Amino acid sequence: MTKHPLKKQKRVQPQTEPKDSTCHLTNLPLELLAEILLYTASPKAILSVARCSKFLCLTLLHPRNQYLWKSSRQNCLPTPLPEPCPQFTEAAFVAFVFDAGPCEICGNIVDGFKSYGLQARLCDKPDCKETFRQDKLQDRVFASNHVFEDILPVVESRECFGTPSSFGFSFISSQVWPQTELSNAVFRRSDWTLAHQKFVDASSKPELLGKFIADCQRKSAEKKAYMQMCVSVFAWRKTYSAALRDMKGINTNFSKNLAAKEGLVFWDMVQTPTYAPLLKRKSMALEKIEQSDYNLREAAIATELVKIAERRGRRTHEAGYSARRNAVEKHYNRLRALKQETPLPCLPSFRELPIIHQLQHSNQSDEKMLDKNIQSKPIQNLIRSELAKFHVEAKNSLAEILGLLNWKSPSSKKAHPAERLTAQFRCRTCQRVEAKYRESGCMDYAGVIMHQCAVTLDKSVPAKPFKASRFEKDEKAIAVITTLLKTCGIASDEKDAPKLLSAIGPRISCLSCDAQIVLEPMAVIGHSRRHESMTIALLPQDDANTILSERPLSQGLATKLLNKGSVAVNMRNQKIYTCRHCVQVKPAMPTTGGVSTKSSSETNSAASSSAGGSSSGAATKPATLDSTKSTPAAAITAKSPQQDQPPKADRKPTLYIFDGLRSHLKGLHKITDIRDEDFFCTKELEWPKK
Repeated sequence: MTKHPLKKQKRVQPQTEPKDSTCHLTNLPLELLAEILLYTASPKAILSVARCSKFLCLTLLHPRNQYLWKSSRQNCLPTPLPEPCPQFTEAAFVAFVFDAGPCEICGNIVDGFKSYGLQARLCDKPDCKETFRQDKLQDRVFASNHVFEDILPVVESRECFGTPSSFGFSFISSQVWPQTELSNAVFRRSDWTLAHQKFVDASSKPELLGKFIADCQRKSAEKKAYMQMCVSVFAWRKTYSAALRDMKGINTNFSKNLAAKEGLVFWDMVQTPTYAPLLKRKSMALEKIEQSDYNLREAAIATELVKIAERRGRRTHEAGYSARRNAVEKHYNRLRALKQETPLPCLPSFRELPIIHQLQHSNQSDEKMLDKNIQSKPIQNLIRSELAKFHVEAKNSLAEILGLLNWKSPSSKKAHPAERLTAQFRCRTCQRVEAKYRESGCMDYAGVIMHQCAVTLDKSVPAKPFKASRFEKDEKAIAVITTLLKTCGIASDEKDAPKLLSAIGPRISCLSCDAQIVLEPMAVIGHSRRHESMTIALLPQDDANTILSERPLSQGLATKLLNKGSVAVNMRNQKIYTCRHCVQVKPAMPTTGGVSTKSSSETNSAASSSAGGSSSGAATKPATLDSTKSTPAAAITAKSPQQDQPPKADRKPTLYIFDGLRSHLKGLHKITDIRDEDFFCTKELEWPKK
């Protein structure tokens, strides 16, 4: 029997070979390291090496190795650095001269001090200069002779912060210390405030005042040596800046001549990862670039220039392609606005048209010129013919989904199966519809070719061109619209079926609802989603007018009220909405009397006459059809004693705000999606004009 280990075994991670991170400078003998560092033209290089590791720092800061710093300082270009004052070691002096740091106002990194006397780091922004002048500096008070002011460092030169006018000074810019202290000294406010406080504290006791004055005299001598060093460093920095500017010009001219000789683009060459550091390093070290420097790096520079050229070519191509796509989209929006080609497919399908595809992949990079060309008559004719071809293919593919493969008809009055009212589709991918079709929940031919799958929170569906296989027919919508057309006596393949159906008006009664709900003809599709099996009837015009006389339908009102804008919110908060399901109560059903039915032909003829506009005379009794079975149902026509009695009085309407009405419909009538036929307003809403 195998014993299981008591403790869970840990998986051993595969060990990778450690990378060699050893600094080879630490392996060199000190004599060789010193020989290398002595060839540097600036002590800044030794400072950088010393900061590489603790070992190198301790080695180079050892008292025996101070000659390296001194020799490098004396051989510095363009002129030797001045001697440091006694307060500084050689290494500390190099850090004092070359170290970068954050600007005291904005925090941006700047190279060196603006004023070595005040040790002030400041960038060149005017706002930073003004803030520094107001908050950080303290002018000497005239007629003051405080003893502590002799120990405070001052600005070593009036040129430290630029011209006097740019910094708010009114003195000669060429003045240097000690003239800057004699004319109008400028201190750090924090140093002056601290020294003044010490002077005030010492003045309270004579013995402390004497000691304070002695300390000031001793520190005054140290300050003079420090200020002399700062003046010398500032003069050296001016010389170095001028030499650096000249050397940058020399190396830039050499690079331009080199690029012209080699047939290269100058700006591309100086931006390559190989040549750019060379140019910067040589210029900062005040060294000229030689032909040999380029020859050693020629192969690497050539490879990088090829990559730059390829990248620029791709960028140019992408910019031109984007401009051409924008021109196509602009023309597409123009066609939609002018409704010159109706219906239009979605934009991805429009881009797939051969002429549009060719224009998008042409070499034309000027968006305005392409927009002008695309509006020319030859291009417009080509677009029109290709759109016609697209519609033929799209209709045939959708007709195949409807089960009418290879449909053909010689009659021009018969609509294509894909353009009929009985052609209703849903998207297999997203199961969503555009806002225009939200009430019906399905799409006709125009909606299908315009449909683009919605972007959900969990996934993003990229825009795709039209493809019939992404859609399926909506069985329930097709069944109810077929029933509606039969009830109204309109042929399903009639080309003018939408107009004939619209002419009927709100006369469709839903017999599956508990109340007398009257619908617009095309509202039947969306309303049918509430019922498993919906039964409808075509009301006579007088009966429909009786029901809707005081409560007319407001088409599209529910959609407008469900918007998220502030106007819609204000409209919803008005207490003027009433539930039709509570008010439009059905009359009592007869318990005795005969029941007679009309034939389908009689019903259809009556509906056709109603669609043609004849609604007077003998009222047409409602002819009903089951939306799922599509068969005629019985219509009650016989009278009974109860029918002689007045109908049951409507309930007294209860007023709600719109959101309260929605809660009422959901709780009492089990209706979750409010529609125009579910409510009415007791007062006309005044929507703001656009």
